[in-house]
Amino acid sequence: MFDRLAARFPVLLLARRNLARSRDLTTLAVLAVVISVVAIGGIGLGGEAFKQDQASAFEGFGSTATVDPIDYEGEPPDERGFGESDIDRMRQAAGDATVLPVVSPGGTTVRTASGELALTAQVNGIESPGAFYDARAGSIPANWRRSVVVGARIADTNGIAVGDRVTVSVAGDFERAFAVAAILEPQGFADPLSADQSVFVPLSKFSDPRYDSAVVRASTTTGDIDATADAIEAALNVRRQEVSVSPVQDQREQFEQLFGTINQFLAGIGALSLLVAAVTIANTQLMSALEREGELGVMRAVGYPKLAVVRLLVAESVALGVVGAAVGIPVALGIGLLVNALLVGDPLAFTQTGLTYVAIGALFGVLTALLAGIYPAWRTANKRPVEAFQG
Repeated sequence: MFDRLAARFPVLLLARRNLARSRDLTTLAVLAVVISVVAIGGIGLGGEAFKQDQASAFEGFGSTATVDPIDYEGEPPDERGFGESDIDRMRQAAGDATVLPVVSPGGTTVRTASGELALTAQVNGIESPGAFYDARAGSIPANWRRSVVVGARIADTNGIAVGDRVTVSVAGDFERAFAVAAILEPQGFADPLSADQSVFVPLSKFSDPRYDSAVVRASTTTGDIDATADAIEAALNVRRQEVSVSPVQDQREQFEQLFGTINQFLAGIGALSLLVAAVTIANTQLMSALEREGELGVMRAVGYPKLAVVRLLVAESVALGVVGAAVGIPVALGIGLLVNALLVGDPLAFTQTGLTYVAIGALFGVLTALLAGIYPAWRTANKRPVEAFQG
């Protein structure tokens, strides 16, 4: 294939011959382009894989929203949060959607059966955890009073199993030992109740009649969480804004925008390596031109125009960029395969955006080589043949 191109474009044959004469400099220049392509493409592919891994945590919460009260300064403590009437109005507005009131008290501690403190555990009081979660071990009781349900991370970190007894203490309210009825399936960081780090306690154990928040889940077949959120806000924000409803899907979109911006920033930092490649290629071409001044002077003396000399030297620079891109692309894709396998579980889980980063890296690598070769080529071509012979 190269022979065919060389037959149609003799300058390519000359460029290959000249580059082969300075193998060390050529190798360094190609390596600089390879590093640039791998930096941009690898960062892009890795960032996209990480975004996919994190975004998977939102799966299963697309029809879920959180409802938070808006408390005003000077409001009596017994009017803060939600009361039973507020929850009833939410349920009326939500239609067939599930509305789950939540108590999230402060000043809580959880101790295992051995008396050790579960440092990262948080306590949430809800009516029916089975309405939102599935059990990994044990079973979630439909009507519970003397047991608790424990999140996956808390159970794994503290060695808690079904049937164990844990002591839950809520400052100013109660301190009781409960049997563990179930361990939940892992939910990920997108869960609005942070179930992985929670110990769920029956609402009946709390003396405070006010709720701290509510979680709404629309029907996965007929429900529309955005419409449900609008209906709840319209029903409760009549005289003033009393509630704020935040669909989890909105949080996912914000998350994707944030990570997209971070990925672009990191790829931009990786693009700085193109400056190194440009300097290396320019230096390579300048040194090559100095070594070949006599040869180039002869070419000018026998009638070669300036443009022909420029074209030859620029072709050499572009060849460096093309070879560097050709080597860098598979290396970047190899990094992407590894990162996809580690984070996503599928080596071939490339996204269009991630592959675009690789293409941009390769394109910029070739363009950088082209631009870096123009000055040495023009400088050399503008030397008079007599000056070249003297050099």
